[in-house]
Amino acid sequence: MKAYNICCLLWVCLVVISCSKSEGATEDNIIDDPGEEAAYHLLLNSEGTLTDLSLKANNETMLVNTSGNNFETTALPKLDFKDGNEITLYQSSGDCSGILINYNSQTDSYSEKAIFSDLGACSLQVNSVAASDASFYIAYTLEVSPILTSYFVRVIDRNAEAVTVDIPLVKKPVGLTFSNNRLFVLVLDEEITDENALMVYDATTNGLVMELNLGYNAQSIFKNRAGNLIVAYDELHTLLNSESLAVQYVNYQSGKEPKFADSSLNYFDVQGRLYYEMTPGTNSAYPLVPAVYDFSQNLSVLYAYENFLTEAQRTAEYKIETTTMVGFDEKNGYLLVGYSKSDGSGKGGLLRIKPAPEPALIDHLALDGIPYDVYVN
Repeated sequence: MKAYNICCLLWVCLVVISCSKSEGATEDNIIDDPGEEAAYHLLLNSEGTLTDLSLKANNETMLVNTSGNNFETTALPKLDFKDGNEITLYQSSGDCSGILINYNSQTDSYSEKAIFSDLGACSLQVNSVAASDASFYIAYTLEVSPILTSYFVRVIDRNAEAVTVDIPLVKKPVGLTFSNNRLFVLVLDEEITDENALMVYDATTNGLVMELNLGYNAQSIFKNRAGNLIVAYDELHTLLNSESLAVQYVNYQSGKEPKFADSSLNYFDVQGRLYYEMTPGTNSAYPLVPAVYDFSQNLSVLYAYENFLTEAQRTAEYKIETTTMVGFDEKNGYLLVGYSKSDGSGKGGLLRIKPAPEPALIDHLALDGIPYDVYVN
């Protein structure tokens, strides 16, 4: 397999300042065409409980949809895995028991499945979860004795009650994703080298296809809209074709890192651009701000709140503390930005932003919880 090293300038800080509709929209902000109808499904952190809210939107307004859905209020999860319009959540329910929750916003289907009841009394730690159309995957660490620890990926048939397989691992699993009928496991050799590796398993046989040495400090793995893998580091990322397993390396210039390695519940648009929360460094006073990374151009665009909201909007009207979620409405072309409030109320809001090159606030909705994730249908 060939490896390619690419060094590139990555992110751009926006400098355009505009105002909200409530304070007088500019001519560029006035829209006569109502655009397409879109449905937003928000998950909210309401004081440690995960709740949901449905919205109806076009490019002029967004309103609460009172029709409801099948998502059930639940405790905030320990781990999560997002794949398109579907999310899988893991909750610990004891030292050796847990619950997997799966919700699909497009089909409005919700399910729960108890796991690990077969192990009896034990001490385990779940490190990552993933899902395919056929199975759930749970990477976990099992303490057999004070001096012996075992590692597994548990495979659970989604359509059966008792079909469960444990894939034994030599190294600690720290990340999972699934694509092209293959399970990808990010592992860490804690005992000898401290290096990471990627284990690739055939989902039909659960057999090992390949082990790829990843070196040090691989932070996370996830797949893009095309189903190919991204291995994220602080200073670079690796692209892995999920079918051919060909590898490409993309390096960053120092100080120009896109910083998506630590982001969770990432959102990809049809062009393959990644929407996520980013630490802005000196470009903003906020801990996390919205960002968009274009893999085709190796370019990241940073949306500092100071550049499209007034100080009064940021501090008094919306009371923005930090960014908690970033999504994209492809039907109307808007960034969806969730944030928490700085007043300690446990509440937040949703901003719709016209994207670069002329970012502008479209509208805002106050929420009774803090945005956790969003799905657009």
